[in-house]
Amino acid sequence: MDLYRKLKGLARSTRDRDVRIKLELFMLALKLKNVSEACARRGFSRKFYYKWWNRLTDSGFKLSSLRERSRRPKKSPRRTSAAIEAKIYRLKRRKLGARHIEAMLERWNCGLSRSVICHVMNGRKKPKRTRRARLKLHQKRYELPIPGQRMQMDVKYVPYPVAGEKAYSYVIIDECTRWRYAQTFHSLDEGTTIRFLDEVIAACPFPIHCIQTDNGQEFTYRLNPVAKHLEHRVTSWCNQRGIRHRLIPPGVKELNGKVERSHRLDAQWFYWRAPSHDLEAFNQSQKAWMRYYNAERLHGGIGFATPLEKLEERAEALKTETLAPELEPMRLKFLGSRPIPLRPMTRQDRQILRLETRLKRLLGKVA
Repeated sequence: MDLYRKLKGLARSTRDRDVRIKLELFMLALKLKNVSEACARRGFSRKFYYKWWNRLTDSGFKLSSLRERSRRPKKSPRRTSAAIEAKIYRLKRRKLGARHIEAMLERWNCGLSRSVICHVMNGRKKPKRTRRARLKLHQKRYELPIPGQRMQMDVKYVPYPVAGEKAYSYVIIDECTRWRYAQTFHSLDEGTTIRFLDEVIAACPFPIHCIQTDNGQEFTYRLNPVAKHLEHRVTSWCNQRGIRHRLIPPGVKELNGKVERSHRLDAQWFYWRAPSHDLEAFNQSQKAWMRYYNAERLHGGIGFATPLEKLEERAEALKTETLAPELEPMRLKFLGSRPIPLRPMTRQDRQILRLETRLKRLLGKVA
């Protein structure tokens, strides 16, 4: 009876369900004076009973002895090394995803599977169950074979004033190589669009055949009931240079998905660190970001290569690749233009850019 009372007191002092079940099994066996009968009534084996009874008695009737112990091995010879885990954590702090990290580790000759990278990034915890995502419209993905075959262009409102005024960032991106160019202005009209397009022609390392935009007033008069019969200056500019101006249907931004996705990259990586005291300093910082984007950043949409690497790959492949007859003139024009990739931004270039930015800030404060 003393042992029964002792077990009953232990059962009252704990709220752990598993521990209480074991204590109640022990008390039932004492009450019936038959271990086999108690195990049969509760659905346990005699082996289970004696395993936990021996643990409890050997520990001096401590409740902690009735809790499950970790079966995790003290050493794991196949575990990822601490040095590689440190690289994964370092890349995670830079807000890179598992696919991006997988591609970068492969370049450093220490490739890991994506599941292992996710396991390390999540702190080796069990993944949570997620709801199945609904299918979205425009699921069909496509790739254009020739650089410059079609460029997507759009305008992004800068999320804060630059030099005390509203600012508008013009962005254009190539659908084949993801080569990208951007510049910010204080105005949003067709004249500004023409200025931006002139700079794109000067900076683009390959000929442009088509420009795709939405139906904004800075691109077209299509939705303007007063001026829709007039020819927009952007349309005239494209006709003079033999470039097709393609307009997407109203309200279907998914067709401009590549440039819309690049806006999100700007919000994640550029806008929050760009200078806002002066438009020229903002544009200089944006040019540095574009150099990094085109020459150094890996992009999942093109097989985790940089846009300039993709451009070089297409330049070699198009020398022998067979395309549709209607694309042959574009292929020959591209090969005849001899695209020259931009030079990657070095550490010295970044230091010079930082010094120039600090000098402009000091001169602005003095003035």
